[in-house]
Amino acid sequence: MAESEPSRRTALKVAVAAVVCGVIAGVGGWIAGSSMAPPRTITKTVTGPGVAKTITETVTKTVAGPGVTKTVTETETVTKTVTAGPKPSGPPIRIGHLADMTGALAVYGYSNNLILSKAIEYINAHGGINGRPVELVVEDTETKVATGTSKMRKLIEYHKVDVVIGSQHSGINIACNPIAKELKTLHLPIGEAYATTAQKGNRYVIRINNNVREQVKAGIEDAIKYVAKKWVTMVVDYAWGWSNEEEFRRYAPQYGGEVLKSIRVPLGTKDFMPYIAQIPKEAEGIFYAFFFGDFLSLIRDLHAVRPDLKQYCPICAPEGIDTETLGEAFEGAYVLSWFPRYLSEYDTPFNRKFREICGIDEKGKEAKTGKMLTLSHSWALWEAAFTLKRAMEEIDWKSKEDTPKLIEVLEDMSFKESLFHVQGEKFIRDVDHQAFMRHFLMHVENGKLKLVKIIPLEKSIYKPEVDYTKESF
Repeated sequence: MAESEPSRRTALKVAVAAVVCGVIAGVGGWIAGSSMAPPRTITKTVTGPGVAKTITETVTKTVAGPGVTKTVTETETVTKTVTAGPKPSGPPIRIGHLADMTGALAVYGYSNNLILSKAIEYINAHGGINGRPVELVVEDTETKVATGTSKMRKLIEYHKVDVVIGSQHSGINIACNPIAKELKTLHLPIGEAYATTAQKGNRYVIRINNNVREQVKAGIEDAIKYVAKKWVTMVVDYAWGWSNEEEFRRYAPQYGGEVLKSIRVPLGTKDFMPYIAQIPKEAEGIFYAFFFGDFLSLIRDLHAVRPDLKQYCPICAPEGIDTETLGEAFEGAYVLSWFPRYLSEYDTPFNRKFREICGIDEKGKEAKTGKMLTLSHSWALWEAAFTLKRAMEEIDWKSKEDTPKLIEVLEDMSFKESLFHVQGEKFIRDVDHQAFMRHFLMHVENGKLKLVKIIPLEKSIYKPEVDYTKESF
């Protein structure tokens, strides 16, 4: 039997988060037979940031006229006067970013910091937060726990940041959580280890992206439906890999799956043949958790000796890699994603605008450099910035002394899909400070990650094991 249904409180939050906000556009025009009439000129004044200027554009409008059965269009000239809005002023609100700019997760660090920087630029161009400018302060973790904790203290004690958006590295997240509590600073970690918002968290830690338990629970039913029933798990031999193994073993039996064997492989392994040899012959599918070089070595060796095994993995495996270059070794694999790489697979007006602002092309690459970005993770940095803006404005943030109020308002916050929450609807559960959201099942077809289905956020919800709201500030 699957895990029990979410509580009534959680269910109510899901219902709120699931509301879809429609956009209704008004149209107008001439009735049939009047298409030859001269165009009208309309002047509109729009206030916004930037230099005042006048823009003339052509607008096509459609309307059904009285007594006619079809609509006609007319082209009219519209002159818009755009005047400069108030620029943010006063002391800046400082947001720190523990970015993994070098080291093993540098691909993530580059992408995450790019998207966060674009979000801060957008906020400042639209009045800042409470009329104040936002300053982004970045420190490189080097993807090392010792460096990360040192930089966490530097951001808070030297740079005097108000909030820290954390590393992609779960080990750094967990090591920084006690520092956040000690120095009474809100920490928004981006890594995905379950423990970060469970046994290793505290009231000063809020995660607005997902975690491994959430991911596995969201995708397991479809993995067994689309991929296989008899499984082997193979993971990198450290905390993130162990977490994936543990959660897959936890949930697979609840949906009719069987894990025949679990195999752990040291980080940086070049030859996977000895580990693949341990896979039982009767295994139908393999669930694996590796990234970058380890992932590439695995699929190469797997394709050579066990091409019969159907593959299923989290997006972390091919993240930052152009899958169209991987050939048969990855063809046909199923991938659980948090945000589709290709615009074609999640073509919403919000996604289009998000990519335009951030300079991302339709394949998920940075337009000006051609670098493959880690969009399935980096969306969380975009949303973190706008989550902070909303929360700070709701409490009328003045200084870091308002941190307890900031945390309290975040503990009861839900989000509708929008430009500022482009990944989709979600909510933050109050007791464990964990956000829950939709997931995306992808299938590799001709090297492209094609959408199979959107998995609703309800599928990801599990019972909380902690209650941070009982902790004092």
